[in-house]
Amino acid sequence: MNRLYFFSSSRHTKSPSQRSHRGHALFIQACLSLVVALASITPALAADRIAGVSLAEAPADLAAAAPDLNAQSGTVIAPDGRELWARDSDTRRAMASTTKIMTAVVVLENATLTDEITVSSNAASVGESSSGLSVGDTMTVEKMLEALLVKSGNDAAIVLAEHVAGSEDGFVEMMNAKADDLGLADTRYQNPHGLDEANHFTTARDLAVLAQFAMGNDDFRRVVALEETTISGRGGDYTLESSNLLLGELEGANGIKTGWTGKAGYCLVASAERSGIELIAVVLGSRSEQSRFDEAEELLNWGFSHYGYRTLASAEETLATVPVSDYLDVDVDAVLAANVTVPVFDLDGDVTSTLALQPSVRAPVVAGVRLGTLTLVQGQRLLAQVPVVAGGDVASPGMFERMWISIVRLWRGVFGEPGTAPAPA
Repeated sequence: MNRLYFFSSSRHTKSPSQRSHRGHALFIQACLSLVVALASITPALAADRIAGVSLAEAPADLAAAAPDLNAQSGTVIAPDGRELWARDSDTRRAMASTTKIMTAVVVLENATLTDEITVSSNAASVGESSSGLSVGDTMTVEKMLEALLVKSGNDAAIVLAEHVAGSEDGFVEMMNAKADDLGLADTRYQNPHGLDEANHFTTARDLAVLAQFAMGNDDFRRVVALEETTISGRGGDYTLESSNLLLGELEGANGIKTGWTGKAGYCLVASAERSGIELIAVVLGSRSEQSRFDEAEELLNWGFSHYGYRTLASAEETLATVPVSDYLDVDVDAVLAANVTVPVFDLDGDVTSTLALQPSVRAPVVAGVRLGTLTLVQGQRLLAQVPVVAGGDVASPGMFERMWISIVRLWRGVFGEPGTAPAPA
């Protein structure tokens, strides 16, 4: 209910001039609030890209489809390595314990899983994130990798580095060499665990590429999907729970690695597989431990909602007909050789097709013989090129039939009529 209040005292009565000043002040305050709000939004918009298109320059509908995150940097990549969404993904940042992805890659390429290794005093004293190893504990490389990746043990990182290279420095050289091999131009390592150190950096894009490479190793893939593991030390068996809270909670979640330091903030490289497609999301510099999981989950769900397999055309679908040149009015169906089911990112725009067929075919025609090609594109991206083939058999005409066809063609030629069925449009 609206209420009107009347005041008889002059104390409560504002002059027109006072009301005008008050209105101006409120207007200025509103403008300042709007400027502050825009200032908090614009940098993110300017830094975000969908399929390579900057949201600062994107159409309104594309910008409206973007995920809403507060992380400083991040990306989502498709199985072919393409970035579906990115924010400052090429900006160098501290990486915290996501470092251990490369540590595991180097170990898996240079050690045997059944090798027995012993914890040194140097490893046991590294501090920060620990898997609880004690000096003299002995276990296999495989179990040490579980301590490294499941619990994010800095101590396990040192043990593995010393085993593979004889020293931390030697192992770091191997890490950087592998980064160069993978084309990670904006990644440099100074240690195998990820504690803050000068010139220890990566980018969201490089991390995603590295994670995708690492997931190609079955042993790595198995370990990062573990929600917990049991390892044995001199004091007995104990259970290590994964630091990745998405495992067992997010549909299809199967890895990969958390991280946190004062310089890096809260970080997460996460992966999930649904309907035969695996996406990898990277979040760097998130505001809190929980927000990194929430934001990675949002990125992955967003990715799967826009990227997935679509059947664009079906096998044996008749696309056109092709005249059989040996006959007057006979043609053969031009059909697809196979279903066209490919990954499609729906924010790339419409899918268009081009059908290229030969103008005619000679008899005898055998079902399955190639007649042309169907090309499917989305924007500037080639999605598929599929053979188009004959859908049935056409035998050659007999001798008397050929004679009759020749007479009719001669007659038609006199009157300017075609001698065969029309060519495909």
